Amino acid sequence: MLTFILFLILCTFSIHLEAAGVPNYVIPGGESIGLQLETGVYIVGKYEVQTSNGNVAPWKDSDIQSGDKILMLDNQEIKHNQDIINVLQQHKHNDILNIQLLRKNTTIYTTIRVIENKNKVNSLGLYIKDRILGVGTLTFVNPKTNIYGALGHGVVDRNNELSLVNGFITRSRIDKITKAEPGSPGEKLASVSSSSIGTITKNKDIGIFGIIDSRAISKPLMKVGKAREVKVGKAELWTVIEDEKVEKFQIEIIEIRKQSNPDIKGIKIKVTDQRLINKTGGIIQGMSGSPIIQDQKIVGAVSHVIVDNPLVGYGVYLEWMVEETA
Repeated sequence: MLTFILFLILCTFSIHLEAAGVPNYVIPGGESIGLQLETGVYIVGKYEVQTSNGNVAPWKDSDIQSGDKILMLDNQEIKHNQDIINVLQQHKHNDILNIQLLRKNTTIYTTIRVIENKNKVNSLGLYIKDRILGVGTLTFVNPKTNIYGALGHGVVDRNNELSLVNGFITRSRIDKITKAEPGSPGEKLASVSSSSIGTITKNKDIGIFGIIDSRAISKPLMKVGKAREVKVGKAELWTVIEDEKVEKFQIEIIEIRKQSNPDIKGIKIKVTDQRLINKTGGIIQGMSGSPIIQDQKIVGAVSHVIVDNPLVGYGVYLEWMVEETA
């Protein structure tokens, strides 16, 4: 009787999870994806502006550092590089502008000069960027909501902080592999489509998430393996190493960590598939998010490689990622 009651409780709990939007089955991934995150405008460097009278540093008397995020310029909100261009077009040579920056968690107020360069174009002498571009791997799709999970880790900015999210994912084709060696991480070199197949709405420690076009991925459903079900032993890694073909490679789960809260290093894995080793040298950049399959269940996603030994890396439990799609 006690066994029956426990079974009934577990079944009821499973039904409640499904009702809440946390699926027991997902569409497994493995596809290579391109990603673009709008991060706001960051300063990545400074330079002297070439003018008809020599080189000038507009930022010389300013409190401006690489890694600062530009929040306001001339009392106008800055979200994209074009916003700065628009402000500069309203001013003339030697105008002093107020600039508001975010440095770590501190707001900085300073000023900067507008300098007209030798081509008669206004400049601040700052190298800036307003987006992060990259290649990763799709992990899974929640078939009920079309919310996907990918990467197995978050995307960070120059300050090693999670970037604000507003972006999209695209299809990606692997053209070439740079092989990993101890101390030197390898990389997938890819061609990325310009057409979006999904949005990026969350950037979390354990991955990126968003809505994907339901036509983009078509595979049979696979059961989600809970963290408590993962065990040391043989498993598979699904990823792309050529063109757009998802392939299955043998790995070994060599260590599991009990966790009560989400963390990106729950599963320690070792690549054992000789064909993958010959092609990539082990786990390489662009492989993050590759699904980890054990006993016909999707149990995790590749999150990190050990650079000194690229045959070995870590994965995040899929259970944590799936909860983000509810």
